[in-house]
Amino acid sequence: MWRVAAVSVVLLALLAAGFSQDASEKKQNRRPVASAVASLPTAPKPDGDYWSILNGLPMLFEVHHDTEVGTNNPIDVDVFVIEMQVMNSDGNFEPEGLQIFNFFTAKAMDPLHAYNPHNARDCKVWNQIINYELSRHTQKSVTWPYVQFMTAQGARVVQTNEDGAVWWSDDVQCWGSKDRFPPF
Repeated sequence: MWRVAAVSVVLLALLAAGFSQDASEKKQNRRPVASAVASLPTAPKPDGDYWSILNGLPMLFEVHHDTEVGTNNPIDVDVFVIEMQVMNSDGNFEPEGLQIFNFFTAKAMDPLHAYNPHNARDCKVWNQIINYELSRHTQKSVTWPYVQFMTAQGARVVQTNEDGAVWWSDDVQCWGSKDRFPPF
């Protein structure tokens, strides 16, 4: 009887260690850096030739009601958390469990001249579509759905009192895709 109790205690300890190890392995990153300097209102919009592309699993999408530093004007900020996913098995494995918190405005800085004034809305829609696809996904599926989040080189930044630096949504893009390899 005491052997069964001892084995049970050991198994419980191993399970607890396994769960605590998973929690400590989760890493977080924030984009842009909260202390990034705000762009001048006259800053030219990026030309869109180069985009930083983040591929991964959508984890969270929420709206924060912030205010702009210096003016206290209300500004809604979208927070899109994506867990990095290794794509196409190129051998350069990204950190497993890295969650990247992307902050951007819910409305375009210049809706009349933006490439797509609805970029923030598109990110929310792609988050919903990919999460729906993931809910229907099976281990035998040929492809794995994921979201792509792109940031223009030279993306403009606005400082908020609550969340710090955020990109203007004019300078980000989202869409969904599928990969032939499962995430790690």
